[in-house]
Amino acid sequence: MKLNGNSRGSHSAGRHNDREDRQERFTPGDRAETDGGIEPGAGFEPEAPETAVQGSEQSKGAPDVGAAPARRRPASGGKGGAEGKKRSKGRVIGAVCGAVVALLALIVIVYALFEKPPERGQSGLVRPGAESTAPESADPNASATPTPTEDPNAGAPASLVDGMYTFLIVGFDQVAYHTDTIMVGRMDTVNHTINVVSIPRDTLMNIPGGTKKINELFLRGMNNTDGDQEAKLQGGIDRLLEGITDILGFTPDVYAAVDLEAFVQLVDAIGGVDYDVPVDMHYSDPTQDLYINLDAGMQHLTGEQALAVMRFRSGYVTADIGRIGTQQDFLMSIASQFLSLGNIPKLGEFIDIFTEYVQTNMDAGNLAFFARQFLMCSSEDISFETIPANYNDAIKGLSYVSIYVDEWITMINEKLNPYDQPVTTSNVNILTHSTTSGFYSTTGTIAGGADSFTDYTYLRG
Repeated sequence: MKLNGNSRGSHSAGRHNDREDRQERFTPGDRAETDGGIEPGAGFEPEAPETAVQGSEQSKGAPDVGAAPARRRPASGGKGGAEGKKRSKGRVIGAVCGAVVALLALIVIVYALFEKPPERGQSGLVRPGAESTAPESADPNASATPTPTEDPNAGAPASLVDGMYTFLIVGFDQVAYHTDTIMVGRMDTVNHTINVVSIPRDTLMNIPGGTKKINELFLRGMNNTDGDQEAKLQGGIDRLLEGITDILGFTPDVYAAVDLEAFVQLVDAIGGVDYDVPVDMHYSDPTQDLYINLDAGMQHLTGEQALAVMRFRSGYVTADIGRIGTQQDFLMSIASQFLSLGNIPKLGEFIDIFTEYVQTNMDAGNLAFFARQFLMCSSEDISFETIPANYNDAIKGLSYVSIYVDEWITMINEKLNPYDQPVTTSNVNILTHSTTSGFYSTTGTIAGGADSFTDYTYLRG
């Protein structure tokens, strides 16, 4: 500040006014400001310049040129002060928003480093085909199988399509180790679609033994594996994967075998689910410690109740096929609820339970990856199907589900195949049966022969 050197009074008044100026300093919120300084006329009234009260005659009755410049005070109730305060609050909110954005960015970075896609199978399409031969022994309904269809892409290895992941989900009990729930699927992370196909437990398989059902495989694998319980469970999964590969033409990338108790914990971890139970479900079987008591209608289900819905089948005319329909509807209901929320409640706890109690080749990072990809889908892009087959077939008195081969090959290529080449009958090992034309095997052979089936006709009188 420039002072008048000839006026002591002016100097003194300047210091006096400086003190008053410091005492009356206004906060930024008291001014209406523009980029160039205080905005004129925005709620301020001019203040008369102060004069010196001490010093020479020169200073009396005249403005003190050495004093602090006059300030304008905000008028009481003027809108300039209110606008200034709003701007001050806006700066605070902006700072908070910036901090939140930075925190979210950090979370995204950490999450991106944590999640990871699973390893994808590199085995390609399998070729189990062999020349056709007649069955070793004559069965009244048996016939020689035709020569397998030639593979039009023979010699050209198939390549995986980017972003497509295939999976196997199995539900089993820890008593008899029956795999009553078997689902295969494909997630397309580019187009954000999910296709799931259920395989009935009675599906006919081209395997040795008197009972040739797909739900035999898990227990057989366990029985043929040495070691502790975990090793045996892995043996069961490996044998089931071999069977799934036989009917798919390729091996799924990932798998998850969920026992009953783990299923209960997983549903409870997400706080239960809302579901419209389709029929009254009342059933008890003390030998399995199974007690189901649910009325039809919309309700919030606990883990135990959700398990009851997944296991119940006695009330359906089509038994297991009816249960599969309810399982698919139940899972679709859960998926829709999560997609509506835009998140999976308690995902961290869900992943912890999954990695500890579920037999799987996925780790926590893989699960986080699939969870994020799932939330990018819409309900309309998720489909559930059941393998096309004769669901009411029977061989020697035992019920079977016999695959319709041509329709199944079409479904594989439309819904499940992750390769750039189509699956053909030369890639699968499927045994099917018809009461009119007998047996048909895509490989030309029947494991154990047509007469190897156990005869249960005596049980039906």
